[in-house]
Amino acid sequence: MKSTIYLKCPQCREHGLLIERQGKYFCANCMYDYTQLNDDRGKLDEILLENIREGGFGFPFSAALYERVTLVSPQDAMEYVKRLAEDNNIELMPSKGIF
Repeated sequence: MKSTIYLKCPQCREHGLLIERQGKYFCANCMYDYTQLNDDRGKLDEILLENIREGGFGFPFSAALYERVTLVSPQDAMEYVKRLAEDNNIELMPSKGIF
């Protein structure tokens, strides 16, 4: 497996590895298809926000998910998720000031 991205799955509600199979991305626990979120950006934003709120690696993992689902560049994904967090009053690593 190439992925080391762990997310809270919207289907099984567990934290699980994001796996890639034939160009699609799935939850390793329940095989929820994250790729379908490209057609439901509202649901995608909900999932991103839930994972950002988890703290820790929630922000970079959310950006990685956004990048894979929408096929944008890594920089565009980071900027989108950062903006999403700011629009929802979520501070990203405030003590370090990285983002």
